[in-house]
Amino acid sequence: MTKLAENNQMVQLVNLLEFAPVAIGVFDSDSKQTLLLNDIFRKSFGYTKTDIPDIDSWYAKSFSLHNAKEETLQSWLAQIALDNASTSIETSLRDKNDRVRQVSLSLTLFEGKQLFYVNDITDHLIIEQRLKVRSDMLEMVARSSSLQDVLTMIVQQVQRESPQSLCSVLLFDKEAQRLLLGAAPDLPAFYSQAIHGVPIGPTVGSCGAAAYHKQRVIVEDINTHPNWSAFTDLTQAAELTSCWSEPIISSDGLLLGTFAIYNAPSAKPTDKDIEQIQFASNLASIAIENHNAHQELERRANIDYLTELSNRRSFFELSNAMLKQASIEKENCALLMMDVDHFKKINDIHGHDHGDLVLQHLARNSLVNLPESAVLGRIGGEEFAILLPDTDRATTLEIAESLRESLAADGLSSHDKQTIYYTVSLGVTFSFGMHCYIDELLREADTALYKAKQTGRNRVCTFNGC
Repeated sequence: MTKLAENNQMVQLVNLLEFAPVAIGVFDSDSKQTLLLNDIFRKSFGYTKTDIPDIDSWYAKSFSLHNAKEETLQSWLAQIALDNASTSIETSLRDKNDRVRQVSLSLTLFEGKQLFYVNDITDHLIIEQRLKVRSDMLEMVARSSSLQDVLTMIVQQVQRESPQSLCSVLLFDKEAQRLLLGAAPDLPAFYSQAIHGVPIGPTVGSCGAAAYHKQRVIVEDINTHPNWSAFTDLTQAAELTSCWSEPIISSDGLLLGTFAIYNAPSAKPTDKDIEQIQFASNLASIAIENHNAHQELERRANIDYLTELSNRRSFFELSNAMLKQASIEKENCALLMMDVDHFKKINDIHGHDHGDLVLQHLARNSLVNLPESAVLGRIGGEEFAILLPDTDRATTLEIAESLRESLAADGLSSHDKQTIYYTVSLGVTFSFGMHCYIDELLREADTALYKAKQTGRNRVCTFNGC
């Protein structure tokens, strides 16, 4: 074939391939020079012939990801050279913006030329991965897996989609108006510890501001943005350069936390980046809402609805566990039973709603007057039980008398502005460091309480005397 004919053939090939609907790169088999990168190739991956003048430079820039992928690619190329047949392979490559793309790569050998057809399947694979993550997450939620494990899985999916990025989920503490660490598996540990408990505020980093405004906050350069001025030493040590934060909102519009992407490949998010962070925050919202609902169900199962104290079942479980541990360590425990004196009369005179107020008042004041280690539960209508771990007889009786006096002196205001005063009787018994169960101690304390009732009320009696 004459040189002119070859040139004409190349021109025809270029015209044919330039505007083909798939990315195509054509290389000379002998010189390895780049002959053509068509329009779709240039737009999709950013490279021009100046960037990759030959096939070796393309391999070096696009396929140097890690050894396993390089070996797979080289084996595939060698097999094509041997069989001289067109086949395809799914692999990863980097585009000019350093993003890792998943592609289906086909090679055809044609008259001394290598024609590579590069089909970007990244979006397709991401959709498949996201569907799988969502399915796996719902399964984990159904199995009551830990919230941290579920959130970590969501974080890892985003990091798979954007390998250079590091992600975190922070959980909103409404009472303290701060953010707590939920999941950040690949952020430096010192950084994760530092952001745990960060307050929300209009100019607090990206996450604190996103939580405060309940709006996405994009910080393209952490080192120069005023929101980060107080944290630059920390972020520089962690090598963090940008941070996009999306508030995690519940289905009824409440703030649950934030999802953050650090060190994104491009400083300014694209539409796909926004879609990615929204996907992550939506999944996180489902996980957190389900976790909170499960916790609320557990709380309701263990907490008395009126007084917010441990209910009978919960009190028994906690107390038996503490008594078992105390017997192992040979520590003495005390059990107090407390009953409101003449509670029926309070209900008859003031009404049952005021009777409820008395029980709530008793619960609040008792918690204030008892040691932090005490376990307090409502085990009946107006009956309460208190377990005091690692305490002696004298200290126990001092606590019981102090509680009785405090409750008798501190009345509560009724709806009609009257002050309601009430008293309590208490029965006390001890484990004396021996192994025993809570129901045994309750029987003894109930006997002591009966003595207190029979001998005048508003007093403390012990199982072996008053």
